[in-house]
Amino acid sequence: MYELPCEFKKFIEADCNRLEFIIQYLNERGVKTAVLPVKDKNHIYVKFPQSQYNPSCKIKTILAHYDRVEQSPGANDNSSSVFSLMEWAVNLQKEYAQSFHNIRLIFTDGEEETEGGVKSMGAFDLALLFKKLKIVNDDIIVFDCTGRGTIPVICEASLPQNAPQNFLSKYSDLEARLQRILVKASGGKWFNLPCKYSDNAGFIANGFPAVAVTFLPSDEVSEVLKNNQCKTWALLHTQKDNLESLSGESFVLMKKILFELAKMKTFLQ
Repeated sequence: MYELPCEFKKFIEADCNRLEFIIQYLNERGVKTAVLPVKDKNHIYVKFPQSQYNPSCKIKTILAHYDRVEQSPGANDNSSSVFSLMEWAVNLQKEYAQSFHNIRLIFTDGEEETEGGVKSMGAFDLALLFKKLKIVNDDIIVFDCTGRGTIPVICEASLPQNAPQNFLSKYSDLEARLQRILVKASGGKWFNLPCKYSDNAGFIANGFPAVAVTFLPSDEVSEVLKNNQCKTWALLHTQKDNLESLSGESFVLMKKILFELAKMKTFLQ
């Protein structure tokens, strides 16, 4: 069983500077980072060694927002995903010293600031930067609120009504690859459900196929299927999104998913 380390408790403290925390945590463990200032947001880019990339395969861009609403510890939203990815980054650098994983890992800022809609999200302008840099062929996967439950959920996305067939085909292919990973990691248990949007929305709005994953307890999945509010989502943005609301088995599942994700190789055509 996974036991949350003491660093996680520090990460969700009210006075934690989360940008500095992530950078320090990774740097102390030999993983280099760089801050990507885009507009008024500060994203954190993980600088894996170039030897851990193979140009013959797709890059897998993995995103998780590290910002939180002021009135909440943000234990599940989104400290759970961020901390799992931080641990994963350390393992990737060690485990793939002699091979490649093709992971582009970015901790994003400004996911919670959505008063102006999708265009106000940090990921929207980050996607514009991807366009400018001609980064257009990545598999883009977002993890958000993965600290409760053992049922992985692919969030149903609102795709543009007039989306070109090429976009729809790429989105479908990415979703299918992700489904296979979730099936293998979870023993076949996964759902596709309507969820609140996350960083994938900012990328989709800019023409990038991007899929978001969250977790739910099994009994709450049935509530969502009945169009009822579930406990996990009711806790978000409140003081009750705290350490006690999390489940250790969720972090075990996340490790399995990330392990499979690192192994996934999609050769460029």
